[in-house]
Amino acid sequence: MLVALAMRILHREEDALDAVQDALVALWRMGERVMDEDDAQRLIVVITRNVCLNKSKRLQRHESLSLDELPTDTVRTLSARQRDPHTTLEQREEERRVQRAMSALPQHYQALLAMRYIDGMSHRQIAAIQGSTEGAVRVMACRAKEALIRELRTLG
Repeated sequence: MLVALAMRILHREEDALDAVQDALVALWRMGERVMDEDDAQRLIVVITRNVCLNKSKRLQRHESLSLDELPTDTVRTLSARQRDPHTTLEQREEERRVQRAMSALPQHYQALLAMRYIDGMSHRQIAAIQGSTEGAVRVMACRAKEALIRELRTLG
């Protein structure tokens, strides 16, 4: 789950694995300050998310991701179900358009949308990970969807 979260934010396996390792080391250094196993589980997700967001900001300063490096497993899944090449091409183009729109969003919106709609997490689960309330997550999810829709409209 941690690597999947890191991949959603960083898009490259090497960076994701580094971020998860950094997060685990940070948790280990906290030692006895972590109260119990449930606290540790919630805390490691939050730490991983924060490490990934920080790493992503650093990477954006030094390089820009090409669309070819973005995850395309959804496109492959949809394409495998379709027999009509024209439909498959349209789906691929739509997936690329959504990827471009997602990459234009702030990192925290990208992470929230990925947790909610790709990983299938509930608002309550996301709130626990982010150390927030369920209501705040619902509001942020609504804003993230609105931002995605605006970006999709600008892309045509």
